[in-house]
Amino acid sequence: MEGALTARQISSSAYKDRNEEYKRQFTHLPETEKLIADYACALQRDILLQGRLYLSENWLCFYSNIFRWETTISIALKNITFMTKEKTARLIPNAIQIFTEGEKFFFTSFAARDRSYLSIFRLWQNVLLDKSLTRQEFWQLLQQNYGTELGLNAEEMENLSLSTEDNVQPRSPRRSSLDGCGERDEKLSKPISFTRESISRVSETESIDGNPPKGGLGKEEPQSEKQIKSPSLTSEKRLSRLSSKSLDLNKNEYLSLDKSSTSDSVDEENIPEKDLHGRLYINRVFHISAERMFELLFTSSRFMQIFASSRNIIDVVSTPWNVEPGGDQLRTMTYTIVLNNPLTGKCTTATEKQRLYKESREAQFYLVDSEVLTHDVPYHDYFYTLNRYYIIRSSKQKCRLRVSTDLKYKKQPWAVVKSLIEKNSWSSLADYFKQLESDLLTEESMVNQSIEDPGKLSGLRRRRRTVNRTAETAAKLSSQRSSGDLGLDAKGDITGKKKEIESYNTVLIVVMSIFLLLLVLLNVTLFLKLSKIEYAAQSFYRLHLQEEKSVNLASDMASRAENIQKSKDQAHRLKGVLRDSIVMLEQLKSSLIMLQRTFDLLNKNKTGMAVQS
Repeated sequence: MEGALTARQISSSAYKDRNEEYKRQFTHLPETEKLIADYACALQRDILLQGRLYLSENWLCFYSNIFRWETTISIALKNITFMTKEKTARLIPNAIQIFTEGEKFFFTSFAARDRSYLSIFRLWQNVLLDKSLTRQEFWQLLQQNYGTELGLNAEEMENLSLSTEDNVQPRSPRRSSLDGCGERDEKLSKPISFTRESISRVSETESIDGNPPKGGLGKEEPQSEKQIKSPSLTSEKRLSRLSSKSLDLNKNEYLSLDKSSTSDSVDEENIPEKDLHGRLYINRVFHISAERMFELLFTSSRFMQIFASSRNIIDVVSTPWNVEPGGDQLRTMTYTIVLNNPLTGKCTTATEKQRLYKESREAQFYLVDSEVLTHDVPYHDYFYTLNRYYIIRSSKQKCRLRVSTDLKYKKQPWAVVKSLIEKNSWSSLADYFKQLESDLLTEESMVNQSIEDPGKLSGLRRRRRTVNRTAETAAKLSSQRSSGDLGLDAKGDITGKKKEIESYNTVLIVVMSIFLLLLVLLNVTLFLKLSKIEYAAQSFYRLHLQEEKSVNLASDMASRAENIQKSKDQAHRLKGVLRDSIVMLEQLKSSLIMLQRTFDLLNKNKTGMAVQS
């Protein structure tokens, strides 16, 4: 179906650049120290110092440069006494606090706090156990943090590999003296009770069975050297052998200590890892049998029905497993995925072909490839998704699940289209497999809840059997109990400090609350005063407007009276002009009448003269 890896998307030259920065900024570190991971974060001092945290096999370093104000911190992992996950402002879970003998460092603003904490914690655990990274573990950590493309040429890769092989030698191979043992007991009895409890648990199981567990992965020590070691040192050596691959993504995190369960488990190292070249999404040991895990994931189980419903997958139709001529088994599924993306439509159909390889052994390990083809998404004819599920039995009630995936292309798309396909595909795969792992953990807790009480009874029986052991075994257990008491005392001191810190924080919160209340009252008072001032200003403005209106009205009345008087004067003048015009017209009329009469007399005279002639 879908899947994802939460690893960061980093350019191919990121590791090379970061490693050069690391060497340039921390020149006092040994040349053998190689960068394993780096995280953008901030150190909380008087102000937040934004910078970068660098993690190597033995050192944890921080560098910040704010307006040429440089801050450089180097912490040896062996000097760390305690580390916890914290919350910024007691709300945001993005901080890690690290304690040394005389200092504490509060790093915040982590983008992925839990992932960063786990990486630092595992390397710190290795240092406490005097273990070095193997070449395989080193490259696996680099691929988890930077991907497969590191931006290194062949010569740089070879030098890096050679330096890693040189570091594989144990840090203190002959630490068998009583002084060294005392120092190590003192170091381990500090607030790292998980280590001491693990030692006691492993040692107790060995003393019960009379032999070291068969699950030990380290080399056997010479008998003469075993005889001169103290019981606590022997216990730590046994834990060191059990944890020889503690950094291999929890590969040994859940090793069974019961002989009956380890005798019939599958040796994971003899089974080749056949992960795809894409990305590894899940690599975890579940307290579920291999057969049960296969039934959950690759049958029409209730678990898959609930999971499909939570992923908005509907109309699921599947065929039974059919054996092919080559020996592999094939199963086909069709379903509809309801989408929320407006660019791809409301839903899309998908076809999934699951292939169970013939190399699989029932109830031991299963290798399944799942080819998923979506039909109604953009560019669906260019690519499909190939998921590989690898289920390996660890014990009767435990198995390891490895899930890797890769994007396969039917035809080569353009670069822009390819980047779009990969971006959307990886994000959806990430969400899918994150939820799958979470649901599997929930199912695991439900399965283990039913067998919790029998487990307690078996533990009680083991303790009864220890009464009949030899005096040497009793001495071992007493020494381990005393060391456990030291761990409890240290835990008590830390609990007291935490209570003091919590009480201090409570007082601080109360003081801040009172201060905030006073600020609120002050703001209310200022608001009331401002409202009064605003009311007075508005009243003054209204009065001013009324005065302006009265002045304007008086001026308008005066101007109107003046205009009336002017109009009267103009009318009087106009009447005078009209009278003068009438008089002049009458004079003109009389003049014209006289002129006409004169012309008539002249005409008569001319007529008389003409008659006489």
